[in-house]
Amino acid sequence: MGKRRKGREIVLQSLYASLISGGDVLAVLEDQLLRRESAPETVTFARDLARKVRDHRTENEAWLRTLVSARWDPSRLGSLELCILHLGLSELKHSPEVPFRAVINEACELARRYCEEGAIGFVNGVLDRAAHQVYPDAAAAPADGLMDDDDDEAGAADGAADAHELDADFGDTPLRSEAALDPGKDR
Repeated sequence: MGKRRKGREIVLQSLYASLISGGDVLAVLEDQLLRRESAPETVTFARDLARKVRDHRTENEAWLRTLVSARWDPSRLGSLELCILHLGLSELKHSPEVPFRAVINEACELARRYCEEGAIGFVNGVLDRAAHQVYPDAAAAPADGLMDDDDDEAGAADGAADAHELDADFGDTPLRSEAALDPGKDR
């Protein structure tokens, strides 16, 4: 697993734990880092990303409301989906050194690993819209050669750069199926 991917996963877990416990995300992250053996680069990346998410939370919440369809209220999203979107929005806007397609791909990978199948397309569509706002010229360009070595392990996440998805209406598609509500289901 790449250092950045591992860092994103640790930040996601810290964001979720912080949301559930009400604790400060940076304090929760430090606890998570103490429990793991991570490369120094992973630790540095995770701390930086968690700080960006925490510092821009209010801004990202407002931005998220503008990114989803008028029929969608962000409060309808599951906690993990919100954490993934906050992570992705923070990285898109405040980490220009990371290619936007890598940010989208990595967020889709987190959704694939931790959320219901329907969440992957939703995360992809929301972050694709955000990328078009942050990088209007680059977002329309071909994807060749834009991902860095550490992030290209994610591969192409279900058409993350497809322009037709930019105008997708998320409608009333549920992110959580009945199967997701079954506590016995293995994730």
